[in-house]
Amino acid sequence: MGTPIHGTCHDEFARVRDAFVANFEKYDQVGGRVAVIRHGETVVDLWGGYKTEARDEEWQDDTLVCCMSVTKGVVAMAAHCLAERGLLDYDAPVADYWPEFAAGGKEGITVREAMSHRASLAIIDSAEPGDALDWDRFTAKIAAQAPNWPVGTDETYHSVTIGYITGEIVRRIDGRPIQQFIAEELADPLGADYILGCTDGDLERVVAQIQNPENELMNGGLMNERTMALFKAMPDVVPGSQDFLKPVFPSGGGVSNGLGLAKLFAPFAAGGEYNGVRLFSPEVIAQAAEEQWHHDDYLFGNEFRVSLGLLLHCGFNNWGREGNVGTAGAGGFSAFADSENGISYGFTPNRFTTGYGLGEEHNNLVEALYASL
Repeated sequence: MGTPIHGTCHDEFARVRDAFVANFEKYDQVGGRVAVIRHGETVVDLWGGYKTEARDEEWQDDTLVCCMSVTKGVVAMAAHCLAERGLLDYDAPVADYWPEFAAGGKEGITVREAMSHRASLAIIDSAEPGDALDWDRFTAKIAAQAPNWPVGTDETYHSVTIGYITGEIVRRIDGRPIQQFIAEELADPLGADYILGCTDGDLERVVAQIQNPENELMNGGLMNERTMALFKAMPDVVPGSQDFLKPVFPSGGGVSNGLGLAKLFAPFAAGGEYNGVRLFSPEVIAQAAEEQWHHDDYLFGNEFRVSLGLLLHCGFNNWGREGNVGTAGAGGFSAFADSENGISYGFTPNRFTTGYGLGEEHNNLVEALYASL
């Protein structure tokens, strides 16, 4: 008996369906969802497999999973909303919006530098376990921290701090907590099933992540001797667990599914509009997608290609073609927009993917997508 597969797929994208089915057979994928929106129409929305490794309960239309660092990109989208409204200047000092941030010699660090992981605030010296689930305590420590090294050098992915830095800028300008802003200004208008900071009721739909010994990033690439200092503020709970998802962790605690992520990126694929809602101008989309740096990460070592809070196409984060922009989460969670072809994509497995970067399962889906055009 084959893996249960549900949803819809237009005939011209049959290759995507074939790749989705093959991932279960070839890589022992347990459950997941992939979606593609093109020119405002959902052309692929497939979910299948199971919620648990025991394969005793099927993945449902409303099933959600923690998408890890995809969350960073969604928080960045909130900041881009404020830039669109003329409330945020990427080249203004962060301290113009968050005065306490000027401490420790940071008065000149710009929003652009902060959002593109160039503010040298990856490591918080005073961090203690659990700080990352206490918004006020951790943002105060970030504000007090001196740069780890000269700003704009030795760029490294700010795994834990970036969501707080960008999210606090949004909160200082708008007044609403980042999870409320995302819900009211992004998820709800776009019809996207996305939650940051789960209630007990939300958690009834969230499935646990499943380890994969063949996922390179989650088996030494993410947390190792060189990077451990970045994670000092993390709590002693399992990422993706219920205790991890109830607090607001803006660098990796958002839950969604493939369709939800594709909807969040649909405006970037369609000139700024989706679901009858215009969120961005082409000018802001272009600024958000402008490359800020591209080289091997100073601490993690893998290739990064970074724009303003988002990630550009490269070998490690494969978005299918040059010009695409997206966000990625360790374990294979991914979302991107292709403005040239009017496409947005989202993929959310519950078992971590296989191999390098976002994994073979994701790469196979992306290859099938572009073979269909």
